[in-house]
Amino acid sequence: MTKKSIYTAFSILLILFLQVFVLDHVYFLGFINPIIYVIILLLYPVEHNRALYLIAAFFLGLFIDTFQDTGGAHATSCLVLAFSRPFLLRIIYGESYKMKNLKIIQSNFDRLLLLLILGILIHHFIFFNLIYFNMSHILMAVKDTFAIGGLSLLISLLVIYLVKPKVVR
Repeated sequence: MTKKSIYTAFSILLILFLQVFVLDHVYFLGFINPIIYVIILLLYPVEHNRALYLIAAFFLGLFIDTFQDTGGAHATSCLVLAFSRPFLLRIIYGESYKMKNLKIIQSNFDRLLLLLILGILIHHFIFFNLIYFNMSHILMAVKDTFAIGGLSLLISLLVIYLVKPKVVR
């Protein structure tokens, strides 16, 4: 194993541990429970196998579903995010994405922020619509998407810049 793969595995385990054992038990203002494991899907390297990425996204969501007892809502929203990520990358990064020489974690802050905002909004909107599963609760789903998404974005940025490597070779 290389240093980079060990570092990546450690980062993923740290994020999952933080999500399952810390953030799932924290409720800000009584209902805001941040969901930060989405950054694992958004920061996945572009040059790796897409089929493996989709399978990993499904099992990541299934793993979180197991701990939160959400009946597949995380797995579904992770798959939707995994399918929409190439479209987001093409819009945000343009030619860098098409040339496959993109390192998302090393990109400019504004592009990383835009990717996180759009990815978190997509994931959370799908997730909360599946949780409520009733059109009469659409406003509640939108409220939760923006409230929980905002805090998720702040904590995700904090986690990214705390565990971001200076230079990994």
